[in-house]
Amino acid sequence: LIPTVLYTIEFQKRGLPHVHIIFWVSTDTSQPTPTLIDSVITAEIPDPQQDPLGYSLVAEHMIHGPCGPNNMNAPCMKNGICSKGYPKDFREETTIDANGFTIYRRRNNGRFITKGGVRFDNRSVVPNNLLLLKRFQAHINVEWCNKSIFIKYLFKYITKGPDRSKIFLRRVQAGEDVPYNEQIDAKDEVKEYLDSRYICDKDACWRVFGFEIHRHYPAVERMPVHLPNQNHITYNSASNMAQILSEPFLR
Repeated sequence: LIPTVLYTIEFQKRGLPHVHIIFWVSTDTSQPTPTLIDSVITAEIPDPQQDPLGYSLVAEHMIHGPCGPNNMNAPCMKNGICSKGYPKDFREETTIDANGFTIYRRRNNGRFITKGGVRFDNRSVVPNNLLLLKRFQAHINVEWCNKSIFIKYLFKYITKGPDRSKIFLRRVQAGEDVPYNEQIDAKDEVKEYLDSRYICDKDACWRVFGFEIHRHYPAVERMPVHLPNQNHITYNSASNMAQILSEPFLR
C-alpha cells in the first residue's frame, strides 16, 4: 500500500525527461527488515532460464559500466575511481548498517552478462524492482531510503530549480574581430548581462500541454505554531509597545 507520494519531472540538457519519485510504503513495522527489502528491491541478475525477460532487461538497462580499468574515461570516473562505488562487493544477504544505510544482497552465484566484451556480474547491477522494470522497460533505479538519505534526496532533486545560463551580449562593430573565448575583466554599463532560465523543446511541450512538473499527495500545509511568549511579530517605530504586549493573541 502506498498512501503518500512525491515526485518531480526533470529535463536535463539532453532534453529527455525523467522522474524522481519518493513513495511512503505502509507496512506492519516501522523498521525495514532485509526480507521486506528483498521482496521489493533486487541487485542481482535474474536467472536467464527461469526469467529470460528479466535477464534481458537487466542486461539492457540496469548494468553500471563499463568503468574503472575497462573504461577510465567513463563519466562516473572521478580521480581514477567510480564515483558511484561500482563494482560493489559480493554479499550473501541484505544488511542495514549502523547509520541506517541499506547494503543490498549481491550473491556470487555465477550469473553474468557480457556487454561490449566486458563481463559483468551481480556487483555491477543497479538496484531495481523487476515488476517496474518489466512494466516500463527503461532504467528505473529503486532504493530503500532511510531518514538521512530521504532528506538529501528530497532537497537535491525535488526542490532544485531549473537550469540557468548567463548570456553576455555585446555590440560588434563592422570588421571587428572578436575572440571566441574573450575574457571580460570589468563590467561595462553599456553591455547587458542576462541571467536566464533555458528549457529544451520537450520541456516546453510538457508545460504547454499542462502536464504536472511536481506532485505530492496528500497536500501538507505548515501551521504557524509557536510556544507561549515565543511568537515572532513585527512592528514599526510608531507602534505602542504597551498595547502590543497586551494583545493575548500575539503571545
